[in-house]
Amino acid sequence: MKARPAPVAVVTGGGSGIGLACAAALSARGAVCVLVGRREDRLQAAAESLGSPAAAVAADLTEPGEPERIVSEAVAAHGRLDVIVHSAGTFEKAAAAEVTADHWQHVMDINLGAVMALTRAGWEPLAAAGGQIVLISSIAAVQAFEGNAAYAASKGGLNALGEVLRLEGRDRGIRVITVCPAQIDTELWVQKAPNRVRERMMPATGVGELVAELIGTDRRIDIAPVVIRPVHDPWQDPPP
Repeated sequence: MKARPAPVAVVTGGGSGIGLACAAALSARGAVCVLVGRREDRLQAAAESLGSPAAAVAADLTEPGEPERIVSEAVAAHGRLDVIVHSAGTFEKAAAAEVTADHWQHVMDINLGAVMALTRAGWEPLAAAGGQIVLISSIAAVQAFEGNAAYAASKGGLNALGEVLRLEGRDRGIRVITVCPAQIDTELWVQKAPNRVRERMMPATGVGELVAELIGTDRRIDIAPVVIRPVHDPWQDPPP
């Protein structure tokens, strides 16, 4: 019997944090990961840390033509595209009255526009493989926090996009999974949260394992947006 080829996963933000955690969990399950991000040195180090063969592709997904290049190179190198994990994003706080047009557009371009562009570029190869899309959204999409005007709007838009993609993907054999994590200890929290708070946040590795498990579930299961939180609010003192 001919062996089934290893699944190919494009993971944005794959050089660190949630993206790298997702890639590590998928790699441990035999996937070939294509790590995408802006810093080639970090991507290369991340790719070398994985247990199965991986590629590193430096790209700015907000630039025209880059999403198409990523998909084209992945398919040319590996013959297929099974998964896109959209983990790249930016978290920049500003009160609503202080949000500038540049700040708003920057957040929207990275957190929403780049996701749509890469999804559009990968739609047909994903359909051909019966693939899956994972959107790493945020608790901010469903719960309000001060100072999150642009970020919350971008993640709320991402959830809405995910629901449309879930519907449109069904008849094409594409499953879409949206994950809305609360606080995860990643570099996004550097200078935004003290160490005692970060120590109580969820580990990125746990989120990566969850994403890989969701991808591996029976394809007859449709998965509504998944909200995950730390057991205790990391900003509050733990119970005695």
